[in-house]
Amino acid sequence: MSKRLIPKTDILDRAIPSVPSVAFEPALLWPSIAFGSNGPISSDAKHFPEKEYIYERRKLNKYQAMTLVAFEQAVSDAKLRLLVMDPHFDETGANSLRFALEKSQVSDVRLLTGGSATESEKMRNEMEWLVNQHRNGQRVSIHWCSNLDSKSFPFLHDRFAVVDGSLWHFGATVGGGHPSLNAASGPWSAEETRAVAFFNECWRMCNA
Repeated sequence: MSKRLIPKTDILDRAIPSVPSVAFEPALLWPSIAFGSNGPISSDAKHFPEKEYIYERRKLNKYQAMTLVAFEQAVSDAKLRLLVMDPHFDETGANSLRFALEKSQVSDVRLLTGGSATESEKMRNEMEWLVNQHRNGQRVSIHWCSNLDSKSFPFLHDRFAVVDGSLWHFGATVGGGHPSLNAASGPWSAEETRAVAFFNECWRMCNA
């Protein structure tokens, strides 16, 4: 059975409007943990976190994922696109995007991943429901292809996401929600890094 979860999109052939420029200087960030009166809260760090934070983060379950705040905000503010390329994207990644998508007005949402088509379809339906809850305009379809194979082009090891005109690079699952110690960098210029063109090339070659 094909791992392309919904009919092919023609979005690659549409006229692409101008995209917002990179909002701030790129940085290396750790999705860490800080503690408030009500328990753990997300807090990006620009340095390796303290030992106790690493242990506390590791104890959290997938529904308490501590996301990369800067990335989550970028998705919330997005007006055009969210493109995810992650061979190991799973429920942890989907949970990391839940609240951001609910606030976002993004119109082009495509995920290129590995994994089970059945599990991906369930997550796709949930994410599509969220992204359409507070739309100002036309309903958005989330396109998810799980044909990405580490043994085939582009032989992907790292994980990437494009949000409007910015590229984000992740050491673990896109969104920063993995409980193990991980870091991410961004936002980089999607134009200068050829991020959108490369994603589209991979999207076509994976028969998405």
